[in-house]
Amino acid sequence: MAYYGTYTFPTHKKDDTFLGIQFTMTDVNGNPIDISGCAIEMVTSSPKVKSLSTGSGITLTDGPGGVFNIDEQLIDWVAGNYEYEIIFTFTSGRKRTYITGFWLIVN
Repeated sequence: MAYYGTYTFPTHKKDDTFLGIQFTMTDVNGNPIDISGCAIEMVTSSPKVKSLSTGSGITLTDGPGGVFNIDEQLIDWVAGNYEYEIIFTFTSGRKRTYITGFWLIVN
């Protein structure tokens, strides 16, 4: 995933296990963004607000290399088309929303 972008998750069936996905954060020149120590949060909006965070659905796997995972997990969310943001809070307190997109959950 490049420096600030949009990612649309593949359509997922409610109550099935999402197998996870790995993202690698890079700047506009293709260099990794160091996300060491970042708190990472994925927040969804309508039809229902959901939140995943570092240690609870998100794993920081290689901070200096800019790599993190949305972990394998059961998606028991209400069916709907969720808009989401992935927000990084750096140790300095600086916040950046690097990834946005949609995730359609169907019955």
